[in-house]
Amino acid sequence: MGTSGVVLIGVLAIAKLLYGGGQPFPLDDADPAIPWSVVQRVSLDMPPGCVTVAPSGRVFFDTHPFAAPRRFGLPHVFELVDGTPRPWPSEADQDLFVAPFGLHADDHGRLWVVEPATLDRSATRLLAFELASGDLLLDHSLPDGQARFAQDLRTSPDGRHLILADTGAFRFTPGQLVVFDIEARQVVRTLRHDSLDPQDWYIRRYDGAKHAVGFGLLTFAVGVDGITFSRDGRWLYYATMSHDTLFRVPAPLLLDPTVSDARLAQAIEAVGDKPQSDGIATDRNGDVLLTDVERGGLVRISETGQRSRVLAHPSIVWADSVEVGPSGSIWLTDSAIPAYLRQTLQPPSRQALQAAGPYQLIEIPRPDWKNPRQLR
Repeated sequence: MGTSGVVLIGVLAIAKLLYGGGQPFPLDDADPAIPWSVVQRVSLDMPPGCVTVAPSGRVFFDTHPFAAPRRFGLPHVFELVDGTPRPWPSEADQDLFVAPFGLHADDHGRLWVVEPATLDRSATRLLAFELASGDLLLDHSLPDGQARFAQDLRTSPDGRHLILADTGAFRFTPGQLVVFDIEARQVVRTLRHDSLDPQDWYIRRYDGAKHAVGFGLLTFAVGVDGITFSRDGRWLYYATMSHDTLFRVPAPLLLDPTVSDARLAQAIEAVGDKPQSDGIATDRNGDVLLTDVERGGLVRISETGQRSRVLAHPSIVWADSVEVGPSGSIWLTDSAIPAYLRQTLQPPSRQALQAAGPYQLIEIPRPDWKNPRQLR
């Protein structure tokens, strides 16, 4: 073996040591409150990514960008109309999108979309549409290097700011919360904190195997991924995927650029234990719902940190995004990422996507938490 071969082996060994480790996460074996028999499902040909529900009850979702539907001339963004997905705003308008990831229908009549830079090799892009008409209101690219891994987004209660959850690139770059001033069209805060970075866990896939890429060299460890405001707007809850704790930060402090990061860091609170999670939402009672990517379902965490299991089912490969509609029904996407994600992180073939399908968009009718098996 030549010198170059020895060097390559050494580099790979170091990469494996630094980025391919991790410990198994302690699993929660509590029984789910919601029986699978009451769950309603919409079958899809392509994996869904994010789901969002407008205050009017309109349901929107997108195809997960890892599937890269544009290669096949397929739509990116949909509205669910009478149980049937329809391209939104229209079939022709799908050319507006490159790689939509996070979706958010806010309380101000807008649907927001984020396209992170890492998916199309350009700057992170923010789009806003008027919900009533479907007209494009904003198409803005952030300066190069800002929020490159932004996957989730929420508008502030007053509608003046966007908060972006930037996961970072595995353990190579840190996770961060990014605050964007909509009127000024600029980032006014980039917050970094240990709670936004992954801990040393690995994720078990739906088949029990360790979830890794790069042919085992890189553990699938992800930073801050999900964000949601409390019902009263006082707190921003956030969940780092590869982390065992749900956190919250006072929203007024986060949104005030004159407040120092040091003061903000002191105000961060640990809420309670959580699973390795992807999506996050606040329900009508003020509790936080989080997806559980290892158990195929949802957990519920109260404002005082009490955790209970809502749903778990082996048919859910990767519980991705969760949203609570105005009626109290819970929407969940199963993006099934481990079933088709290539080791090189390149988009999967059409055949691989078809083999992993069909995919599902899930609705849980409004639970009565005093007697959750009697759903409304």
